[in-house]
Amino acid sequence: MIDVKQLPFDVTGFNVTVAEGVKIKWQGREIESGPITLELGEPGSRGVIDYETGAVNVEFRVRLRFPELAEILDDMGADPSITAPIDTVIRSEGTVFGDDHSLRLWGQGQVKPNRLLDPLKTLIGIRAPSH
Repeated sequence: MIDVKQLPFDVTGFNVTVAEGVKIKWQGREIESGPITLELGEPGSRGVIDYETGAVNVEFRVRLRFPELAEILDDMGADPSITAPIDTVIRSEGTVFGDDHSLRLWGQGQVKPNRLLDPLKTLIGIRAPSH
């Protein structure tokens, strides 16, 4: 029997929809974004489970999309690059539950430079219980 104290892993799937969306300032007024989708983006999403401490650290490289907002702004004649998918890195930490290996994670994301969201003012927080 192998005694594994730390287990590195790759994240192979990530699909989240935020149905309620967010408010975005557009040309001086607030508009609803509509649903936001998050899915794996750039390669490199991975993490480590430390079974001795019960700690988990994961870095998710995800891509944000605003399909409804993109359609609205496209209909208004806006440059499509404004609503291009936004690459984001979410660094999460949490705990692993030894009996069933489920995870409870919390993390914050940073958006990369884009034309829709201000990276310095955009906060992304994710909580993810898996049981």
